[in-house]
This record gives sequence, C-alpha cells and structure tokens, in this order.
Amino acid sequence: MLTEQRAHHLAKASESFQELLGQISANEFIDWVIHELGHPEALDDFQQVGDILTKAVPPKHLLHIISGNTPHAGLQSLLRGLLIGAQNTFKLPSNKTGAESLPEVTAFYRSLPKQLQHLCLFTSELSDSLLASADCVIAIGSDRAIEAIHSRLTPQQRFIPHGHKISFGLIDKPSAKNAQLAAIDASLFNQQGCLSPHAIYVKQGAAEFAPMLAKAMESYGQRDPRYAIDLSESGAIRNLRETVRYKAAQDSDNYQLYESKGDTSWTVIFENSPVLHPSPLNRTIYVRPWPEDPRELGKELEYLSTIALSPLPALLKIVECLTPTRVCQLGKAQYPHLFWHHDGFAPLASLISWQDIHL
Repeated sequence: MLTEQRAHHLAKASESFQELLGQISANEFIDWVIHELGHPEALDDFQQVGDILTKAVPPKHLLHIISGNTPHAGLQSLLRGLLIGAQNTFKLPSNKTGAESLPEVTAFYRSLPKQLQHLCLFTSELSDSLLASADCVIAIGSDRAIEAIHSRLTPQQRFIPHGHKISFGLIDKPSAKNAQLAAIDASLFNQQGCLSPHAIYVKQGAAEFAPMLAKAMESYGQRDPRYAIDLSESGAIRNLRETVRYKAAQDSDNYQLYESKGDTSWTVIFENSPVLHPSPLNRTIYVRPWPEDPRELGKELEYLSTIALSPLPALLKIVECLTPTRVCQLGKAQYPHLFWHHDGFAPLASLISWQDIHL
C-alpha cells in the first residue's frame, strides 16, 4: 500500500479519536512525510537527490513496548509505524485486574481497514524471540525498564528509548484562569505521564497562587474524580502531607499545605524553594517561586521534558536556556501534537533507514 493510501486510511480512522489525536487530514500526514523524509513518495520509490537515487526503508519489524500511563504514546506510536508501512508488534502493559490495557489503542486498531490491520500484532509477553525478531525497538517506561530492555538487544538493533522525564508549568502571576489551566495539567491522567507537571512555578506571588490552585483542583476533582489508587500510592501522599504539615507548623512563611478533605484526591504544596522535585503523582502538585537563575531548579533538569507556560509568548525567552524538548501553553501539557518530537526524536525519520543508488 502506497504512502498516500495509508495517509487517507489513517486520517479516516483518526476522526473518532480527535480528543486524543486532534484533527488530522490526509494532506497533513503527507506534509509530515515531506517534512521529515523530503518527498511524499520517499517510502514508495527511489527519488533523485543530486547524483544519487535514494529510498526510505521502514523497519521490517517495528516493536513498540508501551507503558500504561496514558493512551497518547501508544496511539501516536501506532500511527507512526503504520504511516511508514512497517510491520508492527505492540507489547501492551499487563493489567493485574484483568481489564484490557490501553483500550484506546485496540479500539483504534479495530477502526482500521484490513490492509492496515494486517500490519499490526498485539501481545502482553516480551519474549527473547520477539525482541530478537525486531530490527527497531521503541520502548516507553521507567529508566529501570528501559535499561532491562536495552540489555537484551544487539548493536544491530535500533533502539529508541523514552524513559523517566519530568515537566513543570510556569506562570507570570496568580489568577483564577491560570489556576484553572494548571489544575487541568496536574489532574489529567493522574500525572502518570512524562508530560504531567510536578510543579507550577510563579514569577510573582507563588504563596498567593497556592490556595487559588487548591480551589481549582477541588473544582476539577468534582467534575472528573480521580480513579482509585493503591495503598502504597496513597501512603506516599499521606506521608508527604504529614511532612509538609509539620514544616508548615514550624515555618508558615515558607510552607503551606492544601488538601482534599478525608482522602488523597488532590494535594497542593507551597514550598518557598525553586528546587524541582518529583511529586508522588496522583494529583499532587508543588507551587514554587521562579528563581533569577533557572539553574537553581537543580539536578532534575537533566530529565526535563515539557514546560507549560502562561502566557506563552511572554515567558518563552526565560526558559529557552533550559532547552526543553517541548514548550506549550499551560492547560495543553497533556495533549502533544502527533507530529511532536518525543524526547527530541524525529518521529518518522528516527525509524527509517535509507537505500541509495549512486548514478
């Protein structure tokens, strides 16, 4: 099947998944191929570039090892593999409850025509034979999981890892609108993805913003309650709350705690320090002052993924020195565009090899 045909089929299938993928036309898929591969038919036949003919060659077997944190990564990986015409195997996360893992991904698969369904296989087991059969492996998960997978591959296999990352938001000043936008980013998918902010930084008035964010988190939770979490996750939040509660009793100028009543549904912590620390997730968010020197955010900057800004144009210059792989509007952190460069990787070109004929 030619690239143009695959693009039309994928655009049609994507219509029912616009909330997760956005609205994408067949022409936009083709433009994407042109942008990354240089020609709309680069995957279909040899194209002349200077004194050579060159053709983009997809992996014979592309293995996607997907985490269960959010559906975006799985859906986008599926689309990319199908657009380039690879044979795809999806190792979906196992689910202890017996429920279907990432139902959005399998629902999208069922919406595809038979010609594209034939390019997809699904499994919950990661056997040695499956790993050995792939010439390209995309892995999404913890650093520990990424290292374990990498150790089972050979140097001849292309490996595209997406391990631990951390994100944060930055606003210019407290406002109800900024609080509502921050609550969206801090609540969607229970902060389980690499795009979920662990902290909201405020240029002026961080302590003032914390209760505003708490009110917005409460309001969001009433509209969209957090799903159940296990005892260890809940325990981590309760332990952090008690630590902050003690610090706030001793030093209320530098620590504040705002929490849901009777449960761990949401937690907002003001800490008068710019140092970025991971939160225990599950709608637990720090509010911090923005420093004069962004390097004061500390060692977690090594894992920086997304910075969500409000307002975006005005604040862009002050975060450019951190070289995040993605900057977006606050409230949109959890909705990356299909064409984004996940962890800086070109989404199509990173999967492709090239075959040349020298004239």
